[in-house]
Amino acid sequence: MPYRPPSRRGKADHLFDELQEGIPDYLLEPVQDWIDAQVTSARHPQDVTLRTLQSALRLQPPLAWGVGGRSAARSLHERVARERELGLDVLDFLLHFSASAAEAKGLQTRLLVGGSAWEVTPAEQGRNQLTRRAVGPVVESIEAIRSVSGRAHHHLATAWSNLAGRNPDPSTAYRESVRAVEAAAKPVVTPNDNLATLGKIIRALRDKPKKWTYVLEGTAPEDVAAMAESIWTGQLDRHGTDDESVPLTVSQEQADAAFYVSLALTRIFAGRLLDTA
Repeated sequence: MPYRPPSRRGKADHLFDELQEGIPDYLLEPVQDWIDAQVTSARHPQDVTLRTLQSALRLQPPLAWGVGGRSAARSLHERVARERELGLDVLDFLLHFSASAAEAKGLQTRLLVGGSAWEVTPAEQGRNQLTRRAVGPVVESIEAIRSVSGRAHHHLATAWSNLAGRNPDPSTAYRESVRAVEAAAKPVVTPNDNLATLGKIIRALRDKPKKWTYVLEGTAPEDVAAMAESIWTGQLDRHGTDDESVPLTVSQEQADAAFYVSLALTRIFAGRLLDTA
């Protein structure tokens, strides 16, 4: 739980009642200290890290390299103070490419205590990333899938990264959300069809509803199928079309809705909450 001092308890205060966007002034120095520690080692600048960061973030103008790495590190420090959105990009880059697990945890603590709208979450290949703080235990729910379906977990984690990361990609987030449900549902609904799409899985549930049981009384397998159909038919950019009225990509809001439906469905199938009668 984020800390709230006694003087602000029981009182309305936007600094404590709302998540803070960007890097607010009171978080700037803690964030800069963390960045400085990442780009220096034993008080010597990490030139390779700084040059890679400069290239990866396409910094224009580039960092000031007047007297080498020390100038570049100082230049980065000053630019983060002026350009707070750049500061968030720098954090994300360093989480991906240089920060250890302990260092990532240290940044997470600073962001959490400071009420930031951003948090540190796992990414692929043991790395970390900066994503928008979720309402509720979303990251924990994604991680809980790992032990029962590694593939479904991978798709969910990729979907979340593309939905809530620094560079959102709604189409990829939506596609990976659908894939997560397919990966979790195939072993339950269509175990003999490794190529089954979500469309086939939906039909299988509806064709033989009495074959399935669901843990919630009064909820039929067809209701689960309806949830799955909502994200299956809503993926408007799944196929190419010459219909000019069809959007080329799904919206951020559509991807957001699809992700949360897929998270529930993946838990239902991976946890065998819906199973054969």
